[in-house]
Amino acid sequence: MEEKKLDFEKSLKRLDEIVSKIETETLPLEESLKLYEEGRKLIASLEDALKEAEQKIKELQK
Repeated sequence: MEEKKLDFEKSLKRLDEIVSKIETETLPLEESLKLYEEGRKLIASLEDALKEAEQKIKELQK
């Protein structure tokens, strides 16, 4: 479980870095697209992790 938390935290931090970079820097289109794609993948992964955690909480509440 600790590894999943670490992965979640790393993914969240990386997503924050990507957003910051896209918002504050003038990047070539290709690099912007790569970062955007990486960000979308991270968002999907983070959403999955949150859904899994929510499901576990619901099971524990039963």
